[in-house]
Amino acid sequence: MTAQAWQWWLTVLLMGSVTFALRAAPLMLPKSWLKAKLLQDVNAALPLVVLVLLILSGLSLPDGGQGGLRLAAELAALLAVLGIHAWRRNMLLSLATGIGVLNGILWWAGLL
Repeated sequence: MTAQAWQWWLTVLLMGSVTFALRAAPLMLPKSWLKAKLLQDVNAALPLVVLVLLILSGLSLPDGGQGGLRLAAELAALLAVLGIHAWRRNMLLSLATGIGVLNGILWWAGLL
């Protein structure tokens, strides 16, 4: 086996170990640690932080040409998702609306 193959297997093993440790931590940590205020606050904010990171990493930055229009379409879709979710509190409807708005604008602009 080559050195690169060993590195790959070692990386997979380490990543699997870290994933297992993170999943098993709530079962192995003392209950008093799990009830700590800091951990509760981090737990409450984590979903929002993950969603914001996913949204920011998914936006297309304008690089000239039609990049600005694509960014505007993505922002319009985000606003549609926020509006529908605030109005109806239905995640499926919000996501379907956002996908529809994004694809509709891109289709209308000829970018799809």
